[in-house]
Formats: sequence, structure tokens, C-alpha cells
Amino acid sequence: MLKPLEQALADRDHVYAVIKGTAANNDGSAKNSYTAPSLGQQAQAVVDALKLAGASADSVGYIECHSTGTIVGDPLEIEALTMAFRKGTERKQYCAIGSVKANIGHPEQAAGIAGLIKTALVLHHKRIPPSINYETPNPAIDFASSPFFVNTKLRDFPLAETPRRAGLNSLGIGGT
Repeated sequence: MLKPLEQALADRDHVYAVIKGTAANNDGSAKNSYTAPSLGQQAQAVVDALKLAGASADSVGYIECHSTGTIVGDPLEIEALTMAFRKGTERKQYCAIGSVKANIGHPEQAAGIAGLIKTALVLHHKRIPPSINYETPNPAIDFASSPFFVNTKLRDFPLAETPRRAGLNSLGIGGT
């Protein structure tokens, strides 16, 4: 259940995670095709969410990706995330990425909420689960130059100089 933090605390609910910032877009004619969001608008939504959260890209340790599993979609998603993160950091391969789809398949209309639940559980348990069906990267993705790496093993999500921070990148027809 989602509710304002103050209300959850007043109700003595168990808080798994706190959503600090969100952003959305509808990129209309700027997109590559009817179902694919545009690169620039996708990156801008990530920049906007980070700004609203008061967080730097450098402080995010995990991103739950939309992960289309397509030859075109995944490189565009990582490129957009890289564009957004490069506005705040030049670090390479420090931020783990994963996708619920790699482990359970595509949950269709529930993909966004499944990713949100997984991200909340990552923060709650302080562990990043592996993408169990990942073997080789899409050759169109330049992970070596990006801030990202595909998480392939269960790993601790240690506390750093900032609180643990994770993001969720969810794409839909017409927007991010």
C-alpha cells in the first residue's frame, strides 16, 4: 500500500521504502515509434525525478529497469539512463541494474508495480537480487562506459555516504 510517510508513521505501518521523487512524460511526436519513448524525454524524466528527490545520480546504487528484452529497447533505456546520470557523475559501472522480468517473465500491465515492489524489497532487505537469466550483454549496450552493470549475483546493498537509494525506470506507450 502506498500512503504519505507521515500517515504511515502515525498508523504505525511497517515502511519498506520511501518514494522521494517521481517524474513522468508524454513525448508525443518526439519518440522513435508508437510504443517506444524518445531517448531525450526518457532521460529528462530521470533527471526530473532525481531533482525532485533531492538526490544525485552519484548516490543511486540500484536501478530497477523496464527491460524490454528487445534488441532496440534495452540499449535505448540504458543510453537514456546514462544520459541522465552523466549530468551528475562520470563514475563508471557503480550502479547495479536488474529487472523483475529477467526472473519471472513479463507481468504485462503489472510490470511497473512489480518493479516498484521489488525495488522496495531491495531497500528493505538491503540486498540486490541477481538477474538469473542474464548471460551476455546486448552488443549495442556500452556498459563499460556507463554508470551501470547487470547484477548477476545476490549482493549486499551497503550503506554508503548517503542513504541507500534505488530507482525504478518504467516505460509505457507514449511516456516514461
